[in-house]
Amino acid sequence: MGKFEVTNRQFRLFRRGHDGTEYKDVNLNGDDQPAVYVSWHDAKAFISWLNGKGGKRFSLPTEAQWEYACRAGTTTMRYWGDDERDACAYANVHDDTSKNIFGFKWDHHACNDGYAVTAPVGQFKPNNFGLYDMLGNVWEWCEDGYDQSAYVKHERKNPVTNGSRRVLRGGSWYINPWYVRCAGHFRNDPSRRRSVVGFRLVALPDRQ
Repeated sequence: MGKFEVTNRQFRLFRRGHDGTEYKDVNLNGDDQPAVYVSWHDAKAFISWLNGKGGKRFSLPTEAQWEYACRAGTTTMRYWGDDERDACAYANVHDDTSKNIFGFKWDHHACNDGYAVTAPVGQFKPNNFGLYDMLGNVWEWCEDGYDQSAYVKHERKNPVTNGSRRVLRGGSWYINPWYVRCAGHFRNDPSRRRSVVGFRLVALPDRQ
């Protein structure tokens, strides 16, 4: 699993004109901020381009891979524990900063992480696997189609669910605390681009 979400700098190597733009006049386009306004199809195209260069091969994580990596051996709701108020040491979330600047009406984390929108990757404490921003910052695309009953239907060994909408994991700087947990999942149309959605890569095993 990639230590960081794919950044604007990295995505522009593939699509030079990529523009993360801004959210209500706050910049999303910094080189080290995660690449947003990237659809699932865009992420897959980036991966195809990257794999065409030889060497390591990559993919989007399956939903099961993503959750395993997020939990990093823990059994709590979040990889730092169960208390959402501790989030700001570990994740860029909807906090006092975004609440004060944007006036969102939904619940927020009662802490201050210092960022109104996306943070440059790697600014917060990693989980036990050394992975950064697995929760918060941006939702991350997974390979799977969305199934609300996935936890009931899934087999145990890294299944991939089919469906027209694709899975998002991890929550974002924008969403309420309930979604910023290792088991939280959401869905999006694979063609839709949003200011709160990005992705990270998984390296595939070497060919035998």
